[in-house]
Amino acid sequence: MQFSVPQFIDVEDKIVGPFTAKQTLYLVIGGAIILLAFSFFKPAFFVLVSVIVVPITLAFAFWRPKGISVAQLISNFTDFYTTEHLYLWRREPDMTMYKVVQKKQANSEGPEKIVTRSRIRELANLLDTSSAVNMPYEVATRPDENIFR
Repeated sequence: MQFSVPQFIDVEDKIVGPFTAKQTLYLVIGGAIILLAFSFFKPAFFVLVSVIVVPITLAFAFWRPKGISVAQLISNFTDFYTTEHLYLWRREPDMTMYKVVQKKQANSEGPEKIVTRSRIRELANLLDTSSAVNMPYEVATRPDENIFR
């Protein structure tokens, strides 16, 4: 039995037009703050609130620095600066601690091994025929060939 595998699991579903649920929520909250400022305060304070709230709302809704949302960026920032960090310093090795020893050259005590032409022919024949001779069995079909039928 075949199952369909989801392809784009990292893409959020569009809820309202071209906006996702999070984007819609951010825009509604920003719009509500601006509407409350317009309804209850003087026009000068309304303009001040709008100048502050509109860029923040648009940043939360649409801006994705380095591929992550602004809310996740702020969360990562606060987590990093509120947790303790352990910094370890590892000393570099001091070269004066080690004694420098020169290698002695190896003595050629034994005779060099000489390979004859007949030995090379034997090895070549062994390499050429070993794969056909040492095959334990032959299979008509591969064992993993018919798994999905």
